[in-house]
Amino acid sequence: MNNTENNIAPRKVNLSICGGNHNLVDFDQVVNVPTPPVEYRKKENANGERAISYQPVSHHSLVDQTKNRLAENGFTIQDEVHSLARSDQHYFGLFAVDHPNRVNTDRGCVIGIRNSHDKTFPAGLCAGDAPFVCDNLIFTNTIKLARRHTRNILNDLDFTINRALGKLFGFWNSQDARIEAYKDMSIGNVLANDLIVKAVQAKALPKTKILDVVNQWQSSDHVEFKDRNVNSLYNAFTEVYKGNLIALPNRSEALHSLLDSYVDFDIKQTEQISVSNEVVDEVVAF
Repeated sequence: MNNTENNIAPRKVNLSICGGNHNLVDFDQVVNVPTPPVEYRKKENANGERAISYQPVSHHSLVDQTKNRLAENGFTIQDEVHSLARSDQHYFGLFAVDHPNRVNTDRGCVIGIRNSHDKTFPAGLCAGDAPFVCDNLIFTNTIKLARRHTRNILNDLDFTINRALGKLFGFWNSQDARIEAYKDMSIGNVLANDLIVKAVQAKALPKTKILDVVNQWQSSDHVEFKDRNVNSLYNAFTEVYKGNLIALPNRSEALHSLLDSYVDFDIKQTEQISVSNEVVDEVVAF
């Protein structure tokens, strides 16, 4: 049963906390960022024309297209935050979304969008979630989209965004199953410390943050994570991750890989999602 049927106001993720509340800007500022000109190949083709070699996309048009596709699929946007960096050449946005058919859960869904005007990384979209009690955002590689700024990007974006968003229910089911598997695996301090060290080796955590995760594990800021299981350790990591959106996607993937292996959880058995159509397969840090 969903929140509407229960006449309960939907719970919301605090995106300002997720984003670390730094470098956030109004969307009007995003709209006013100039888009670089189209670039063409130096050599002409057989028809005497020069093909497009680089087709930039404005930050705000990528946001608008994603929001339009969300609305068409029945999703509501509860909150959004926007960030600019590198002299406004890099954009990153977070969107807390919900759907009337989403079952009651203790976690909110967040869509991340990125774009660059300096060819550093492709236009991208990924999905993540955050527990309502602490707004600790983590992304998953279950849904990811990275489209290079090549000549057909303007024609392809609607299709690829819509296809990715159409997989959100599968993402929710997969993440719910993952969290339950984490909750079902009890661990003590020795195993927790071993997993923290392995997380550093897997590049899911910088060495300088080891004690921070240990402290969160031993004495969480949230009573909901006092249970001695993998889920509590998971949230110790995400509490420490808070505020570093740049490194978050890659660290999220590394952490999931480590903990999934430990609890013997296979995300492919719940829902395997891929997005094609000239999509970059590897995860590139936001």
